[in-house]
Amino acid sequence: MNKSDDNERLEEEEELSSVGQEETNNQTVQQSNDDESKLQHDLANELKHTLKIPITDELPNIGPTPYKVAIVGMNELGSATAFLLICRQVVTDIIIIDKNSKRLAAEYADLSTCTTFVSGVNIQASNQLASCEGARVVILCDVSDDDDDHDHEKQQKSTTVPSSNPHEKLLFNFKITSRAISHYASDCVMIIAVQPFEVMTQLCAANSMIPSYRIIAPGTMIDSAHFRLLISEKLDISPASITGIMIGGHGHNNLPLWNSITVGGIHLLSENTSIGTSHDKENWHQLHRNVNQRQEDVIKIKGTEVWSISMASSELVECILRNKREIHTVTVNIKDHYGVKTDLFLSIPAIISQNGVSHLITMNLANHQNENEFASIIQNIETTIKEKLKNI
Repeated sequence: MNKSDDNERLEEEEELSSVGQEETNNQTVQQSNDDESKLQHDLANELKHTLKIPITDELPNIGPTPYKVAIVGMNELGSATAFLLICRQVVTDIIIIDKNSKRLAAEYADLSTCTTFVSGVNIQASNQLASCEGARVVILCDVSDDDDDHDHEKQQKSTTVPSSNPHEKLLFNFKITSRAISHYASDCVMIIAVQPFEVMTQLCAANSMIPSYRIIAPGTMIDSAHFRLLISEKLDISPASITGIMIGGHGHNNLPLWNSITVGGIHLLSENTSIGTSHDKENWHQLHRNVNQRQEDVIKIKGTEVWSISMASSELVECILRNKREIHTVTVNIKDHYGVKTDLFLSIPAIISQNGVSHLITMNLANHQNENEFASIIQNIETTIKEKLKNI
């Protein structure tokens, strides 16, 4: 090896040494910066980052979250529905939505505390309908446009300017809200908890982009529950051992199917062929009137059947999320059935699956009297819907 080669080798070693020293200096500076940065973080942030180790750079799935439910409108009904879903522990994510930020914050503070008593339920709050995106089920409980930023202004105007028709305002808000929800959560099943169920489901189907089989309301599911409860009280037997349904419309447009009543598997109609008629000595037909009277009393005192509707809604959510395929008398579209040629929503037995209504159940109306009564109910509901929606 000559002298020039030795000089070149020494120059290369000096250059490598210089680079190594520079990297060491950079690492020392970087370590110093990192140490300083760590000192600036509080304990909560430190734990937040050090306890969670990312293992993938893949983007999250942007499709519907299998167990996410959005509740729009945090009135008394919305709050009760959220509470029952937390207790059922069938959902993983609940998003509560309301325009009134003060009411929303208070409900979130109260409900989020409840999640500490159960496991696996996360609750979030938002005042934007866009937060419905990714929800598997959306429950519409309230469509009022009360905004706490304008409450004072509205109170001042209300003293000088007469208010518009409150029913028409409700329908207009519902129309806008349901269409917006269908835009953000086009794959969801929408449960309508706003009354009147028949009118609201019809309005939703006409103005949203969601197929009608994914639009349902509790409807006579509530009437049927009242019906079974009164039967159980009359017989002093648990309602869990009793079947019996009411169809048609929620309220005075309902129709009890007496041939659907069984007690421990025994059909009451086989024991008493006159059951439900005016000449029935056991006065069973009085139960129908008592169902409607009970509902009237509740609404007169409370304003709405908060717990009945919220319990029925939460039951439907569980059927959808778990694909239980249970039969419930819910408000659904009966177009092309029972002589109906156009869209018309009322309650009949239906199978509730992961996509909403998968099948309608053929009903045995038993006799011409029931057929005529049901035909009359269909006509009454058609008339009511046309009258309510004529200006919308």
